[in-house]
Amino acid sequence: MASHRQKPVKASFLLSRLREDVRSLNSSILIITQKMKYLVRNEKILGRNLIVLNKKLKALEEKLATGKFGTASSEGQQEVSQKLEEANSKIAELEARLVQLSEEMASKEELQEMHYVVDSINPLQFVTIEQAKELVAGKTPKKRKPKKKKK
Repeated sequence: MASHRQKPVKASFLLSRLREDVRSLNSSILIITQKMKYLVRNEKILGRNLIVLNKKLKALEEKLATGKFGTASSEGQQEVSQKLEEANSKIAELEARLVQLSEEMASKEELQEMHYVVDSINPLQFVTIEQAKELVAGKTPKKRKPKKKKK
């Protein structure tokens, strides 16, 4: 009567590999979360900068409209015009950057969805069909071969 006892080494090897995978996934989620926090912070900073520049631009436009710069020389008016153009270009750059950041950032819902998927899969209890067949057959599980990157 042959008994098919599984060696504890095989199970512990598989378990340790699964633990490493879970740690890796958890680290990835933490990194994504941290990057999201930085993006949100940068978005707030850019938003504040936009508001400040817009207020400065409106103040300069009001001064021009009321004629407070009317007594200044044409050089002064050119300087004011140049500053207005610079402010407008900075505002445009900030708006473009803000749009870019909001497009690149993962939403809170997307992050929660990824977290839910990882939790629902529960990688500590996840075994591939190939690994299960090897364990049943009493073979030592094969190490996964890293996928070759396409050039």
